[in-house]
Amino acid sequence: MIRTVLLDDDALSRQAARAALSAYDEVEIIREFNNSADFFAFLRENPVDLLFLDIELDGETGFEIAGRMKAEHPDVMIVFLTGHSTYAIDGYDFSPVNFLVKPINTQKLSQTLDEVKRRMSSTDSTRGTAKIMLRLKNGLQIIQVADIRYFERRNRKIYMVCRGREESVGGYTMQELETMLMPYGFYCCHQSFLVSLRHITGLRDARRQLYEVTVSDREEAVPVSRHRYNDLLKRLKEIGNTI
Repeated sequence: MIRTVLLDDDALSRQAARAALSAYDEVEIIREFNNSADFFAFLRENPVDLLFLDIELDGETGFEIAGRMKAEHPDVMIVFLTGHSTYAIDGYDFSPVNFLVKPINTQKLSQTLDEVKRRMSSTDSTRGTAKIMLRLKNGLQIIQVADIRYFERRNRKIYMVCRGREESVGGYTMQELETMLMPYGFYCCHQSFLVSLRHITGLRDARRQLYEVTVSDREEAVPVSRHRYNDLLKRLKEIGNTI
């Protein structure tokens, strides 16, 4: 699924965009906003793949929002919506997927979503070799993302559990780690656990309104909060992990 957000201060324009996108089963419109403040607050807590962004907003421009997106959330793809095609000349600095002139042309929308899927597929194919830099006990180290099984908050410390080893991670909150690792398929299944979806090998009912997942190369099970169970199943399905 393509997790999609609409940001447009015109209710009729949002309605038209929502209607046009409803023809595509792979698109899930998770929220709509009429201002950037609410949108960025939502973005800090929720994963988004695609933003349909109106260029002409009351009090700010779509380009200003796109500039902030490029700096803070570069993995979110942007499709600009505009009533004037001449804006496209100024907008390509932000590497949008496309510019769509209102009312949205169905053929151009279809082509745009094909490009979105191509980019998502291309990103997924490179995640297996991705590396990140983290502050560990012995200082900054480059870590192969594919080696990480999960992060655990335990006794006021956060530990990175990898294939064959466990190390303490310093200077991060779980929320910060979630933001960093979300593009690589990590999910916060419990307030104290951030787990790699691709390394989940099983899911079971642990009773007492709690579930558990098993992770490759690890004997210990990872708890799953009851209210996150259904969303976890959805995320696993999205990446093709049928456990």
